[in-house]
Amino acid sequence: MDTMIKESVAALFCYVIKLDNKDLDTERPLFCRFMKQDFNMTREESDKLLDEVMQKDYNIDMQISIISNALHNEIYTKMSVLKQLNRIITKSNIEDDDYDLFDKVKEALFPHS
Repeated sequence: MDTMIKESVAALFCYVIKLDNKDLDTERPLFCRFMKQDFNMTREESDKLLDEVMQKDYNIDMQISIISNALHNEIYTKMSVLKQLNRIITKSNIEDDDYDLFDKVKEALFPHS
């Protein structure tokens, strides 16, 4: 499951990068810091994962579901995912679709009771 959650989080961030045609080299340090902080990945592991995930297409709804299920009891990590997602979104080229995605992820991670 550990590998699956890392790939799903990477897929989510890559989805935003692709959605807005953001510069991968600009986003890479942020991604690597986040993966080290929350998933204890080395810079080399994060770089490799990011490059691999950028080459694939993912069903983003499925990736959000995987993240939500894997992190259901990890409030800090869920908040960290949202924080990093927001940073990537706000770095440049903010579009309505970005915040629709942010709201979708937020609702999946913290559903209304």
